[in-house]
Amino acid sequence: MAINHIELIDLFKKYGFEYKKSSSGTGFYAFTFKTGFFHNAEVVYTNDADLEEVEKCLKELENIGYSTKKSLFESIELVSTELFNGFFNVEEWKERISHEYKLYCEKMISLLPEGDKSYSYVHVPFEKDSARSNSNIIENILSEIQKQSSKLLIIEAPAGFGKTCTSYEILNSLISIEGAPLPFFTEFSRDRQAKVFSHVFVREVDRSFRTVKSDLVIEETKNGKIVLVLDGFDELLNETSFNKSNDIDFEKAQPMLDTIGELLTSSAKVILTSRRAAIFDGEVFQEWKDKYKDNFEVVRYKLNSPEVKDWLSMERIGKLEDSGIDIKKLSNPVLLAFLRSISIEEFHLLCKQSSKIVEHYFEAMLERERERQDLLMVPDKQTAILSMIALDMCENDYTSDNRDKIINLIKIKCTNLLEETRQLYPGKDRPTLDALASKLATHAFFDRSNQGENKIEFVNEFVFGNYIANGVMSSDNNDWLASDERFVEPAVQSYIPRNSEDRLLLWERLTGMREFLSASDHMKYEILLTQEVDHPIYIQTTITGLDFEHALFFPNNKIKNSVFNECVFSNIMFNFKNFEDVTFISCQFYDCDYDKNGHPYEINFLNCSDNNGITNEIESFEIKDDDENLELQLEKEILSKFMPLGSNSITRLHIYTGVLYKLDGYTRRQITRAIKILKDKNILESANKSSFTAINKFSVGEVKKILGR
Repeated sequence: MAINHIELIDLFKKYGFEYKKSSSGTGFYAFTFKTGFFHNAEVVYTNDADLEEVEKCLKELENIGYSTKKSLFESIELVSTELFNGFFNVEEWKERISHEYKLYCEKMISLLPEGDKSYSYVHVPFEKDSARSNSNIIENILSEIQKQSSKLLIIEAPAGFGKTCTSYEILNSLISIEGAPLPFFTEFSRDRQAKVFSHVFVREVDRSFRTVKSDLVIEETKNGKIVLVLDGFDELLNETSFNKSNDIDFEKAQPMLDTIGELLTSSAKVILTSRRAAIFDGEVFQEWKDKYKDNFEVVRYKLNSPEVKDWLSMERIGKLEDSGIDIKKLSNPVLLAFLRSISIEEFHLLCKQSSKIVEHYFEAMLERERERQDLLMVPDKQTAILSMIALDMCENDYTSDNRDKIINLIKIKCTNLLEETRQLYPGKDRPTLDALASKLATHAFFDRSNQGENKIEFVNEFVFGNYIANGVMSSDNNDWLASDERFVEPAVQSYIPRNSEDRLLLWERLTGMREFLSASDHMKYEILLTQEVDHPIYIQTTITGLDFEHALFFPNNKIKNSVFNECVFSNIMFNFKNFEDVTFISCQFYDCDYDKNGHPYEINFLNCSDNNGITNEIESFEIKDDDENLELQLEKEILSKFMPLGSNSITRLHIYTGVLYKLDGYTRRQITRAIKILKDKNILESANKSSFTAINKFSVGEVKKILGR
């Protein structure tokens, strides 16, 4: 078989071999590899080679201390595969991932007070590139991974809603598919050290692939032989200064994304999981995507709240509803797993105290911990210690730390609690202060962290958030401040299943911290905890990518000069009398209604849809402006964003719609109307992405005419 010897030599050199020209001959090629005390040699030969010469070559190499191997050349692809499998210990790597997956499953089972016989992943509703999908999310992601082109796959979900378990399912599926890329998984958490993503990435690679240089790992990632799964991407954005801008959030993320962007060539695949959907919205991220558009495609998955019907039997759902429970409030994987696992007798008892489901879960786990560790500490005192640790993490901006440091923290801040507990043991069984603190650091609600040896963290975001909220609410004032707004979301999410009184108290206790939230986050948490949006802070704000359901919108206070972008409203009652110059861009409305008195309203719709005609009905009240000169001037300014002053050509075919609303001297109503007029004239059109407006490339002549070019 013909052989491209230059390609073969380059391939072996890539893996650190040295080509031994003096030992090679017609139809065979000798390569040596030295590492420590081990000297290896491989001779690749073709059918045209003289086998006696090949054997002679092997003998000579053995005589000078090499361990030899020969292989018949069949194809360059097969040689590449064999080198990859050998150097990356593929079978051993798959066994390691399988073991990690089993440990993860066991940990999930251990988080149920009575335990359970088995763990199974429950598929969640999701959206792919803003479109709702009914397919299996794991199969959908695997199909993207198996495509030839390079892709950045982003999996977004609120704190505690299945990002990590989805990552583990992807890993377990990949190692089961013949010929699938080798998954490299790292789970990020915050520690007390400043982090540069490129350094962290190389460190993780070096730690995981000890026998292979990081450069080779990166090259094989680009070739599509390794898929990177980076769980908790946003945990590296530990910026201690507060801000309310998505663009500033993105600026913190950009160096990391640029490092990833440089990897995404050829057939590379990178999967990111993140809570911060805001990072990936807005003009700046779109510009970053445009920068790399010829290199890779971005595919965004959004995990929605779990469907109760996928977790519980109809009998149990009916019993919960008969008890007056709003089952949508229970759409949390930890609680649903708990409700699925308990006996039917305990389930019936729990339904009689329906407002205490969350408390019952934590109480049961803390009681089990007493038995598991022979821990004579009542649940309230365990809660106090766990809350102290959670608040210390919030104050000092970390989510994982060395176990010894956690032990020391418990000893320093909870000395009295530890001493009180020690006295409950008989003298001969009484643990030392260190031993008791050590027991608490191995609590079931802690788990080992992947960020280094002997590091621990809270086992999941729901548990972490519960103890953050518990610590915040134990204060009698509203002054709590965390080092980063990242810590607010898990606290809020953990309290959604609780009763209205508890949710409202948490919202009040977050008053000080709310000053540092972005408008989108503030509104999201307000509606989750209070079931309405009515805070007077929403002036000149942009709310992006939120889903609203069953709530009142501004029944008393006003919202002014603001934009809702790519939001979904379901069963919302709007009080449009309190809306002043508010624009909805690419929003969806399902079964919404509004106060019919007081029109016309100061609201505008662009690229919006509904299922009951609400947008057309409201637009029918609009009073048209009669200033044609103003309209013509505004149309020119909009078109100049596509063809800037001094240019005779279109510089970009599509533009982020939000940019058009930054034109000075015009109201949002006027800008919206001008965009619609230009669309009616077929000069502008909707882009493939709903947040963009595109120019009709067949109307360039008309654009030049309007602009006088």
